[in-house]
Amino acid sequence: MTLIDSKTSGLSVSLFGAVLLGACASVPDVAVDYEDSDDAQLVIEEVVTGLDHAWGMSFLPAPYQDWALVTERPGRLSLVDLNRGDQHAIAGVPDVVIGNQAGLLDVEVWQPGEDSQIWVYLTYAGADPDNPEASATHTGRGWLDFDNQSLEGFEVLQVATPFSTEQAHYGSRLTFGVDGMLYITQGDRRERDAAQDLQSYWGKTLRLHPDGSIPADNPFVDNPEAHDALFTYGHRNSQSMAVEPTTGLLWQGEHGERNGDEINIIDTPGGNYGWPVATYGREYAIRLPIGETPVDRDDTVNPVYFWTADNYDDDVQGFPPSGMAFYDGDAFPEWQGDLMMGSLWHQYLGRFEIEGRSIQYEYRMLRDRGWRVRDVNVHPGTGYVYLLVDAEDAPLVRLRPAE
Repeated sequence: MTLIDSKTSGLSVSLFGAVLLGACASVPDVAVDYEDSDDAQLVIEEVVTGLDHAWGMSFLPAPYQDWALVTERPGRLSLVDLNRGDQHAIAGVPDVVIGNQAGLLDVEVWQPGEDSQIWVYLTYAGADPDNPEASATHTGRGWLDFDNQSLEGFEVLQVATPFSTEQAHYGSRLTFGVDGMLYITQGDRRERDAAQDLQSYWGKTLRLHPDGSIPADNPFVDNPEAHDALFTYGHRNSQSMAVEPTTGLLWQGEHGERNGDEINIIDTPGGNYGWPVATYGREYAIRLPIGETPVDRDDTVNPVYFWTADNYDDDVQGFPPSGMAFYDGDAFPEWQGDLMMGSLWHQYLGRFEIEGRSIQYEYRMLRDRGWRVRDVNVHPGTGYVYLLVDAEDAPLVRLRPAE
């Protein structure tokens, strides 16, 4: 999240405050009660160290359930032994563009049958063949040769054109829905209006078959003015996505601008989720509203939760969200069904109690660690929680209950 000091905006301090009050007056207060979590109940372990801006993580299926794949933004995909902490670089990873927010991003594992090969899906910033300075979010897959620690037969499934020299807002969360389809978030590449343009992949959620082909029931397949892969649009930069186990609903966390970070439920095929025409976001410099207030429009999908000035007392009003998971395990039974999401700027792990489609309460975990939590995952066997930290020299962290 980029913050611009008021002294550089050209506004006086008094006028700046007046603009802020005017801009926020019509924003409803949705800030829930919260408390700092008692981390004494946790054993906090570093599984591996020295990761360079780790971004995504995915557990392997049986018989390799004690292993995980981890991406690092400079282009490394590692196979990690979760018990021993061994780390092995995987060969066959595609070339990536590295810089600012560009690099190797998310990873997701899919095995269509118990005895079938393990497919590894990656998102990454890939170069324009005609201009190496420009990039676009690529989605590709290869199958994992576990013994030789390599990806084989890697193929590009989708390129989120157009290419741009702007190295930001790549989106890039991957997950499989309960319908067996692959969902991919795409950021707006800092071009706001692109999120409303159905002939651009920017600012969208995409939906594909696992082989990259287009599902016949995608909402825009019969629209010649839209890309067939689009599922929803009007997103700024969604970097969180997870399926709620009990309902099958697909949830996303999305970056806004100074306010406007939000949580959405992606259950409206073809839906317009608002950015930038309907948002609680404010301009970074002058804090004026961006677009209309979502509740004032009937043609956009409202967030189920968003962040306002009342969430924090440090004048930093966003969360902003990164990796997301629902707790489903036996290690922490009191967390069952809670939504867990990494906070980047405020540097903690948020655990949210939910009821239906509403956020009810927040527990702020690990606040004393200074960790920009980039991803969070729940091990399907042990129920332990694993975190990735966004830093140049950072650990893969495991949370398990204290005895």
